[in-house]
Amino acid sequence: MSVIKQHSEYFDTCINKPFAEADGVVQFDDIEPRYMAFYLGVAYSYSSILPHTPPAPSENPEAKAVRTPLRDFIEVYKLCDRFMSAQMGDFMLKCIRTSIGDGHRALFRSAADKDQQKALMRDFADGYEALEQGHAVQRELSERIIEYFVEGVSYDAWDEYMEEVMNRPMFVAQVSKGFARKLAEALAARHKVKRKELGGP
Repeated sequence: MSVIKQHSEYFDTCINKPFAEADGVVQFDDIEPRYMAFYLGVAYSYSSILPHTPPAPSENPEAKAVRTPLRDFIEVYKLCDRFMSAQMGDFMLKCIRTSIGDGHRALFRSAADKDQQKALMRDFADGYEALEQGHAVQRELSERIIEYFVEGVSYDAWDEYMEEVMNRPMFVAQVSKGFARKLAEALAARHKVKRKELGGP
């Protein structure tokens, strides 16, 4: 418990009063165990002697066999915000932005890879839908997710595999608006609509 107190104002106050949970028992029914485990893992890693650095953008993200789901980073960031773990939250934000950038470049470079396009569509959609739009930082992340997805995804792949994310209606609606903006900009400039690879996180 000392490790958690060290990295969370919430738990520090919780143990030392006056929150309602300050009776020695802390119970949460609205947190998935795996996200809590991820949060605790980050907290314990912050207590190690190793310096903590966020992951660097991947040079070839399209070649990565295994990725940490974007939603996992987002859910842990939300726990950092909830439990007032500011330093850990900043670290998770960097992980999220790097993951969005890597996912974008993987989308952009793997237009012919059906399975990767589908997997990345689901990853972006799940991450987007996990965000809470009432929070300024999360709203900024949601805008970044849509921008990087719209600029990276293959139009043919979106047309063919959109059904993969139809159960994520907010994401689909925002992607549609993103494509509409691109089309309007292209028509205004009288240029052909093109995708573009964006910069790092």
